[in-house]
Amino acid sequence: MSGAEPRWIGLKAAERPFRESAEFYAEYRYRPTAEFVRLLASHLEWSTADRVLDLGAGPAHVSILLAQFVGEVVVMDPEEAMIAEGRRRGATAGLDNLTFVAGGSSDLPRLSANLGRFATAVISQAFHWMADQDRVEEIVERSQDSDKGAVALVGYVKEPDYNLAWLDHPPWNQVGAILRRHLSSVPEGPSPAGRHDPFPEILARSAFSRTELLTCEYDAVLHPSVDAAIGFHYSLGNVLARLGEQRTAFEADVRAALHGADTAPLTIRLVDSALIGRRP
Repeated sequence: MSGAEPRWIGLKAAERPFRESAEFYAEYRYRPTAEFVRLLASHLEWSTADRVLDLGAGPAHVSILLAQFVGEVVVMDPEEAMIAEGRRRGATAGLDNLTFVAGGSSDLPRLSANLGRFATAVISQAFHWMADQDRVEEIVERSQDSDKGAVALVGYVKEPDYNLAWLDHPPWNQVGAILRRHLSSVPEGPSPAGRHDPFPEILARSAFSRTELLTCEYDAVLHPSVDAAIGFHYSLGNVLARLGEQRTAFEADVRAALHGADTAPLTIRLVDSALIGRRP
């Protein structure tokens, strides 16, 4: 099972949007605070007898936070590099209750019988990439425990954005402008933009139609840096593949533009969230 071939429906292997971004994704993308994960675990009444599926888990950056509240987290992602990065970080954290499976949502019909039963399926900022969300919900529901079955879409509230809270403002917004200039003649690559219904509507017509939004506001101290600005953009789908040999020139342009930029810490009010669906 763990050796399953990762794949994206309709895409060639060279077009997979996150095939080179595992390290940057793990370092620079959103993850909920430990306090919010504790709140989520309490709200869904998890225990060490429970198993959780983290679907589209990337480099296990959220799975690692979930692991202390349940008996096992099954970390599932279609990219082998993401799985490898997750294994490395899980080992560094000293965790022995992470199980890694190479596969995406399109692999669920093939793998679900061997994945076992779960209390909850957690999807953190990956649901929009799944080609048939209704089918995903159907298969996930069949693998759920009858008494605790739930889906939690973590990071549902996007505003304010953890990274864009500073990257959208001068001088850091120059990074996006420089990137667009370098990629102006390069095809955009696969994207899920605009291809799905609003997530509450998808849950409303699924077995998880009893929905609620769990949120927690907090003050975050962010540390702007040139490396973080570049790393965040490298974590985005297709960016590294599209840059190709332009990567060195892009980085040089960014470092020149941001030479001497103020890197003082910023305190920003942010929101952790999960859109939760349960059986009626």
